[in-house]
Amino acid sequence: MKTSIYRVLIVTTLAALTGLLVMQIYWFTNAFTIQERQFDANVNLALRSVADKLLQAEHDSTAHIEPVRKRESNTYFVTLNRKIAYKVLDSLVRLEFKKHDLYGSFSLAIYDHQNSTLVFGNFYKNGALTEDDATCLGRDQVTARTDFAITFPDRRADILGSLNLWIITAAAFLLILIIFAYMIINLSKQKKLAEVKNDFINNMTHELQTPITNIAMASEVLKATTLTDSKKSHHYARIIHEENQRLRFHVEQVLQTAQMERGEVYLQKQKVDIHQLIYSVIRNFELRLQARKGIIHTNLQASQASLTADPFHLSNLLYNLLDNADKYSPANPEITITTSSTAAGILISIADKGIGMKRSVQQYIFDKFYRATSGNQHDVKGFGLGLTYVQQIVKAHNGTVTVNSEENQGSRFDVFLKYTPA
Repeated sequence: MKTSIYRVLIVTTLAALTGLLVMQIYWFTNAFTIQERQFDANVNLALRSVADKLLQAEHDSTAHIEPVRKRESNTYFVTLNRKIAYKVLDSLVRLEFKKHDLYGSFSLAIYDHQNSTLVFGNFYKNGALTEDDATCLGRDQVTARTDFAITFPDRRADILGSLNLWIITAAAFLLILIIFAYMIINLSKQKKLAEVKNDFINNMTHELQTPITNIAMASEVLKATTLTDSKKSHHYARIIHEENQRLRFHVEQVLQTAQMERGEVYLQKQKVDIHQLIYSVIRNFELRLQARKGIIHTNLQASQASLTADPFHLSNLLYNLLDNADKYSPANPEITITTSSTAAGILISIADKGIGMKRSVQQYIFDKFYRATSGNQHDVKGFGLGLTYVQQIVKAHNGTVTVNSEENQGSRFDVFLKYTPA
């Protein structure tokens, strides 16, 4: 599937699922609001019916019944300004609640109309709402005129309980959306890994094909002709040797990276003079730079240049950083190696004046197989393993490696290695 189609499909699907989730939330909110209004309406009808029947019990058909006031989100106040018989009120409230399908827990409070002090209060648990269970029996009546209030402590929970089906479906849909998002992320990672693998295979094929071709051509010439000129013989032999070394370097890069990931590389640490090691690597690298009219500047200022490290892997680390500086310098490479020391360790900096990197690229440069140029674009050679190897070796030495780069202004890699006992 083409990348553009793949992205459009993902975006469209995510937009559709997000839209459905928004609709679910919208309808759930609406359903909750409707249930809330229905609950309020049922309570109002029940309490007004209680007030009406209390007035009927007094044979008063002319008195005005005031509206039920909602003091809090779960408290409903009824103004009667009458002497209320506890037994009658208790039975009427529970009877009317039963008629209006109000089966949740509630508290009943009776207040003095004159000073709003609490005269009586009781709490009714679920299941206690039976017509003949009058909890007010035996209580002394008061002569004061009173009002009453009903409070539903579990009002919100009761309303949500009536929306269980909505909640379950919304939760199930949210779970599906999360699973889908996880699958999309995982699929994107797999797709990226597949692209990286294809890039690596393309790069490896190209990088190995060149030395193999050169070796084959040189060996064919040596085999097919009798060369009396020792210079020509030496020339073709040198080609075979250099290309063989090139092949070996590529193969070792892959093997070393794989071994580091499996934890199979064991450092053979010993006392190493970093300055001597740097000069040794430079000697091996200078021939390559001379072919491109490049130069290496050294500014080795570390006062304490000796530390405990693996000289073989440290040499490879430095060679990879120099190789990186050379590859990303378009012409006449100019590389500077600097050292400085602190109380904790030694800092090695390798800077170039090459093409540099964007900040968005820098976070990926230590990833395995990552290259700024990919696929069949081979203006910059390599497998994308050099910096991965550098980072792994630095970590194995309990050090750090950082990069400082600006596009078209070059790059600088800083490697810090601690002074540790042998």
